[in-house]
Amino acid sequence: MGDLALVATAFAFGVGSSILPVFLNAEAYVIVLGTLTESPVFLFWLIMALSVGTVLGKVVVFDLARKGRRRLSRREREPGPPRNRFTARVRTFSNWLLGLLDRPYLGATTVFVSSAFMVPPLAIVSILAGASRQPMWLFSLMVFIGRTLQYLAIAFVLHQAVS
Repeated sequence: MGDLALVATAFAFGVGSSILPVFLNAEAYVIVLGTLTESPVFLFWLIMALSVGTVLGKVVVFDLARKGRRRLSRREREPGPPRNRFTARVRTFSNWLLGLLDRPYLGATTVFVSSAFMVPPLAIVSILAGASRQPMWLFSLMVFIGRTLQYLAIAFVLHQAVS
């Protein structure tokens, strides 16, 4: 497979994993890239293609949520009690971050943290950010920066460990 085909595949996987995160896991794909790619420069470009694809897919989800926000019900079910102290702290932190999404520019913090550290899950944040007053350009930028940093960290740690 040629280099351009691998870059296109990384881009397509980024789009797919953004729209169908349950079926396509971008982090697992990055692990494969980090262990199988020999050139660090080519690995960097594969990660960039994956990140751009991820942003494009998340923008689609964001836009669909923005267009459908009037149809979303405000019914929220209460989660069960936390199982332990750590779970309670993660839930409290996630709820605080999700509460920031109602603020147009401060909500970018939530998108960045979710993109880089996966708490709260970016799939949920993308929908909630689309339904909020978050500007699309800021959402896209935070997803790109957060995901790129996460993917590069995973890929290059594994690349160094295998080399």
